[in-house]
Amino acid sequence: MPPKYDFAAADRLSQQLSQLVEKLDWFIWLREGQRKSLLGSPHSDNWQGAKRNRFETDFARQRSALTELKAAALRLKSQVDQATTAAHTAQKSEQKQ
Repeated sequence: MPPKYDFAAADRLSQQLSQLVEKLDWFIWLREGQRKSLLGSPHSDNWQGAKRNRFETDFARQRSALTELKAAALRLKSQVDQATTAAHTAQKSEQKQ
């Protein structure tokens, strides 16, 4: 007989993944605000040339990594939620038998 599905653990995991996604969204928003305040407009006098280009490249790489991490957390949350739904369905069918 297979082990019983731990609904409480699945719910906690799903909740934690939701919180992770929210925090990543906030962090991405915060970083974008910091970038705008540091650089100003595309032709800002604050930073120009190679120093600005290097910052922009690094910033884009970091934003991409955070966005990929957020997408991975969303995929994992979806998988946990689907498994929980399937376990609920299986449990209901067992109880009917």
